[in-house]
Amino acid sequence: MAKTILIALALIAGILAVMFLQPHRPEPVPSAQELLAMGQFVVEQNGNRIITEDYTLAYTESAGYILVSQARLEQGKVKATFAQQYQLNPDFSLSFYQLGIDIQSASQIVSAQPRGKGLRMEVRAGDQVRTHDVPDRTDTFILDNNLVTQYQLLIMAIEAERLDRDFTALVPQALLEIPAHLDGPNRVTFTSEGADYEGKLYTLRLGDLSITIITYNARLAALFNPAQGTMAYDATLFPHGISYPGAAATAPARAAKEKEVTFQSGDVTLAGTLALPAGDGPFPAVLVIVGSGPVDRNEDMPGVNSDVTAQIAASLAKVGIASLRYDKRGVGKSDGEFKTASLTDFVSDARAALAFLRDQPTLDPSRIFVLGHSEGGIIAPILAEDDPTIAGLILLAAPAHSLDYIIRHQIEELNRTAGKSDEEVQSALKQEDQYLEFVRESHGQWSDYSFDQLKAAMPWLTQETLPQLTSLPLPWLREHFHHDPLETIKNVTCPVLIIQGEKDFQVPPGEADLLAGALRAAGNTDVTVGLFPDLNHLMRHHP
Repeated sequence: MAKTILIALALIAGILAVMFLQPHRPEPVPSAQELLAMGQFVVEQNGNRIITEDYTLAYTESAGYILVSQARLEQGKVKATFAQQYQLNPDFSLSFYQLGIDIQSASQIVSAQPRGKGLRMEVRAGDQVRTHDVPDRTDTFILDNNLVTQYQLLIMAIEAERLDRDFTALVPQALLEIPAHLDGPNRVTFTSEGADYEGKLYTLRLGDLSITIITYNARLAALFNPAQGTMAYDATLFPHGISYPGAAATAPARAAKEKEVTFQSGDVTLAGTLALPAGDGPFPAVLVIVGSGPVDRNEDMPGVNSDVTAQIAASLAKVGIASLRYDKRGVGKSDGEFKTASLTDFVSDARAALAFLRDQPTLDPSRIFVLGHSEGGIIAPILAEDDPTIAGLILLAAPAHSLDYIIRHQIEELNRTAGKSDEEVQSALKQEDQYLEFVRESHGQWSDYSFDQLKAAMPWLTQETLPQLTSLPLPWLREHFHHDPLETIKNVTCPVLIIQGEKDFQVPPGEADLLAGALRAAGNTDVTVGLFPDLNHLMRHHP
């Protein structure tokens, strides 16, 4: 994904391993002698405040630069806190980094520590530990998810010529290394509350993102991220935000015409966006089905603003193709209850969306395609199996195996990547197998079981790990565990395009060839596979 504003938690717009989380708290860092700055940053998306980060930046000759911050994310029903302790030596090299994350009764500790010439990034969630080693930390800099204040240190390090302008950004929450380049500064005039100010403008190229950074009197004043449609600003200096001539260009890409629509799926009203090209039509159209988790029509969730499907819609519109994307039930503006939804519910919703799309007067009903990403790539073939009039399928990062197989594979890979012994790996798999078996044989909802009943099936379960265990709908898990995508895909007769990133750590890249092989073995000769070596699960650049 190489997406820098991500939360590396249990389920992010795709299929991730189930992790059982234990609460942790970071220890305090030493106090500072010289206070360099303090205040609050605010992050807004489309005019709505989603993050506030209170910070203190200090300096001592012995310890160097000490940044302490507390960020609060609130978007929809989701609330999260991020407690950061970030220390750089006087030469701006890494001394210590730790981040405590609490979100909906689940906790993580994220850290980065020097190890010889390199460093180790670690994500600890309960008994689960994932690590990534960077062999050489020269010209590396931490720019973690959902934290604005780190960009102040970045500019200071660049201006002090302690960091090369071509550097590697480290994202410990996602255990990522991302190539980065900083241009500038250039002079910029920006406005706040009707007054003009002279500042400096930098452009940061971060993987496939371009971020505009503005400073004022050597302090970070604002960040603009066009891909996410976000603006961050120092509310202590500029309580009402800032604007500058290039700010209009930071709006995320959108189609020429976008129309807010609603449609019915049984007794549930779903909300979505109908994106139309310029012109009169009739246009071919694509139904876009998003991935798993409580994601909206743009494949965003609180704190995870991927904007993947919105960008797809904009690109389709440029070449004359309309599209419909919609919020999942219980998410965004859609009615219903996500926490109790099943795979059957989501399939029904997709069928309703398809029927709605076909009824639009500006569209050609004979040229309706279905695009599914991740879980959407499971649902799309289910639609095509029953509806031969679908013009074609586009499957992005679609699994070929059932979800229980994918989860078990991920648990094994996570533990081996963390350097666990074979004995430890087998112990983790034994616990996971108990969980998977319980789900397969379950009935109803999580609320139908007492804690004692759950613990009888999973002896390792604690009250602390229970909220994470039950965070995904039990009917949804159960149906996915019993659904075989390969059996479904055999019955698809329309043209199929399969796109897969080879840096996808959620869905193994080999799944694409398995899907294609099943299609061809069943007699479908119109199958195309595109494997991209540097793309991840969200179709983002991942070096």
